[in-house]
Amino acid sequence: MKYIISTLAIGICCLLVSCNNEQENAITDNTTDLASFEATLAKKYEGKTVYYNNNRPDYSKEIEYLKSVSTEEPMDNIRTKSSDAAAFGPWGSDSGVAFDAPAVIYNGEKWKKINAIKVRHGAVIDAIQLYWVSDNDKFTNSPQFGGNGGAESWMFLSSNEYIKKIEVHSGTKIDYVAFTTNLDKVHVFGGPGGANRTELEFGVSGFQMHGIYGKAGAKLYQLGIYCYPNSLFN
Repeated sequence: MKYIISTLAIGICCLLVSCNNEQENAITDNTTDLASFEATLAKKYEGKTVYYNNNRPDYSKEIEYLKSVSTEEPMDNIRTKSSDAAAFGPWGSDSGVAFDAPAVIYNGEKWKKINAIKVRHGAVIDAIQLYWVSDNDKFTNSPQFGGNGGAESWMFLSSNEYIKKIEVHSGTKIDYVAFTTNLDKVHVFGGPGGANRTELEFGVSGFQMHGIYGKAGAKLYQLGIYCYPNSLFN
């Protein structure tokens, strides 16, 4: 009897491990046909410059400089968000710990624009971090929201460039994020998963993205964005 119970227990454990492995394999398999995925992206964003895993610009010099001049802004600072700010989302699940990183206006400094975004990702989004530049050319950044898994990728915005559209795919976590700028450049992070899909083009209403909020842990589980009118930063 003890042998039968032991055998059943081992069988159940093996079944659970098998299920977990199948789930992990399902995630891994999403990245096996990158050529097909990239072809899909090229077709979807035809006429735009699309940056994905294999064709991102070499930002090594920009990253080195930005890290040397940027100061992490304490998230417990008293903030003043413009009354004109608009929040969109969030997308994803309720897992993880809440975070909030709006573009702030305080101490006489106006955080004029997003200068760069760092994303850690593989088949899903592991973490995200924002870097801003002020109207006095001072640099600050948010903490990294999420874990240290995945590869590190960056996007940088030129002085006349801003984010006008976001696309998010999600399920229990954020699987895919694409940022489109006013210069028709699309920066894509993550993989093809995520059953819940949203495309939001706030640029047509005269807004641009300036901050993020959501929930994170080992992965990025939820993401929302803050947008301000372009007129605030002209």
